[in-house]
Amino acid sequence: MTRRESDPCGAHCFRVFCDALPDLGFTEVRGLSVAVGNPDDEAATRRRGSPPGRGRGVPTSDRVSPAEREAHSPPLELRRGVTDDRALWAWLQDWLAGDVEPQDVRICLLDARERPVRGWLCRAARPVRWTGPDLVADRPAVATESLELAHAGIDSVGDLDECAGPTEPSTGTGRST
Repeated sequence: MTRRESDPCGAHCFRVFCDALPDLGFTEVRGLSVAVGNPDDEAATRRRGSPPGRGRGVPTSDRVSPAEREAHSPPLELRRGVTDDRALWAWLQDWLAGDVEPQDVRICLLDARERPVRGWLCRAARPVRWTGPDLVADRPAVATESLELAHAGIDSVGDLDECAGPTEPSTGTGRST
């Protein structure tokens, strides 16, 4: 008996949940990434493994320092079209005023039937940058805004029912509740 391969999921159907934000749709989520080791020590990575140009190698020694086992993640970036809703701006301002605590942010990838397939949790997220739209008068484009969130790390969500959150109709794009 052979193992049936899983079908790949489209990257266009997802939901984002955070208690600090109301029901918002996001067009893009960036920064779901984990790197292991000291992110500033590229030379040490090359010394332990393959030479430059041949990809990252496997350490040539079984002795690995604790710093080489630390996980680091870039900020999570939530992007959406600008609307009259000011929730992303308000979260940043509330954070600066000390009125809110860090929030867990859940990202849930959905299949074609909008059922949860995979999920990630960015622990203790806090706003670190809001970016507004580039306003250019000589060409049409959708104005977008983004909010970058620093966080304490990414976990895989095991309970997909928790990941999916409340059941609601989806527009086929990212959703936040």
